[in-house]
Amino acid sequence: MKGLREFEVPYVGLKLGVHKFEFDIDAKFFKHFEESLIKDCKVKVKLDFEKKETFFILNFFIDGTVNVECDRCLIPFDKGIFGDYTSYIKFAEDPAKMNDEPDVIYIGREQTVIDLSQLIYEYVNLCLPIQKMGCEKPGEEPQCDKEMLKYLTAEEKKETNEEDPRWAALKNLKN
Repeated sequence: MKGLREFEVPYVGLKLGVHKFEFDIDAKFFKHFEESLIKDCKVKVKLDFEKKETFFILNFFIDGTVNVECDRCLIPFDKGIFGDYTSYIKFAEDPAKMNDEPDVIYIGREQTVIDLSQLIYEYVNLCLPIQKMGCEKPGEEPQCDKEMLKYLTAEEKKETNEEDPRWAALKNLKN
């Protein structure tokens, strides 16, 4: 992806051992991913890049806030996220054919840099909860958009009051 060079790690000149990197992620980063649900954020990614003789260990530590939409009322809100993830990078003659292990990324020996942008994108998304309800605070009344909630409850009432004609026809088939 063009424009994400700051997320490339040139490992060729690094000595064996642990090297630390930090990346600041914001809205500019997510513009490079068309299908992204995240439009804005303030996230810090810390990376412990451990170079070994034949492979690399990448430990990502993610912390920050992401602006997402509430799944109930669609109001945008800031959600705090955090997480830590580990990936391994190994060398392979034909990296495209290697896909045995889910946490292992294979690269060719001719490659001189490792592009971390896709990994960072995936790990930030993995930090998000399955249900994003930003309007709910423990012990408080939900603060969702009242107009949207009226619409949703009206639709629920409408669904429960109407009988589906397909089910009505099946009721006539009793023995």
